[in-house]
Amino acid sequence: MKNLFVVRSPLQVINAIEAINHFKLTNNTLVLIYNRSAANTKQMQYLLSLIEWDEIIHVEDTYGSKILKYVNLIKKLRQERFNYIFVGELGISYKMIIANTKKEKVFLMDDGTATLVYYDTFVKYNKYNKYNFRELRFLLFGLNIKIKDKINLFTYFDLPPAHGNEVIKNSLTYFKTRYLSNATKENDIVYFVGQPADVFMDIDVYKKDIEALIDRFNKKMIYIPHRLESQKQKDAIKSIKSTLFEIKKPEVPIELYFLQSNIYPMHIVAYWSTALVTLKFLFDECTNEYIRIPKNSINEKRYEGIESCYSVFEQSGMRQLHL
Repeated sequence: MKNLFVVRSPLQVINAIEAINHFKLTNNTLVLIYNRSAANTKQMQYLLSLIEWDEIIHVEDTYGSKILKYVNLIKKLRQERFNYIFVGELGISYKMIIANTKKEKVFLMDDGTATLVYYDTFVKYNKYNKYNFRELRFLLFGLNIKIKDKINLFTYFDLPPAHGNEVIKNSLTYFKTRYLSNATKENDIVYFVGQPADVFMDIDVYKKDIEALIDRFNKKMIYIPHRLESQKQKDAIKSIKSTLFEIKKPEVPIELYFLQSNIYPMHIVAYWSTALVTLKFLFDECTNEYIRIPKNSINEKRYEGIESCYSVFEQSGMRQLHL
């Protein structure tokens, strides 16, 4: 039977590739959902070339109502029967796909620390079937909204099984085996992973903190921008004047950038980034440090997710860097 992968971010594509290799899957169909980020699209399209897919279904997640687009997609998918279905999220469209397709097993793949939020919200307490109006609308098109499947996990994280589901460890074995054998350890460079602009209330503080870190470490700092940074943020970073500071903008996800460049980073810093988690799984000798953003400096809409991320950092023993 076919296997189905539903993804919308570069990291989810990476984990889909890991799943294919871990489970030794063939006859794989990919549903690729695009958001409005050109950088996101470019990175996902590059990743598609790393393995051969039997079928790729492209879905543009544009402005306005999307329900008809997903209804048509679901009606197409419900004509098939799948062995495994892998999803990168448990949002409305993903839940509707799970509820309306014939399959043997469902797996939730990692999307950074968002996986922990899905685990605590849905998986841990078996609460997949709480509905709002946006989900109830699918009933008007003759579709199911109730999930009857166990949601298994293919994850980096050490999460206990819940309600009879399976938790399969994703050790990123495929990418480690393919790329790490010739990697060079970089002890004289600090990598700073950028954040989306909407996290911070004050971009000037962001810039001053980076300048302070350059002075503290007194070694080369390479800044890796986030693909969703605003123009104001980009301009602020470009205005940093230091011979030790360099901006490097990879065309691929940061995890793949290090692997393909044969770089073994030994020191990575960020305020808040799920990349700190994935990079620690890939490069276990690397020192990963995070700078905790003061509550009064965080965009309120992002606060809960960022605090959850910090909890993960603390539980994993990641070092907090104090400015």
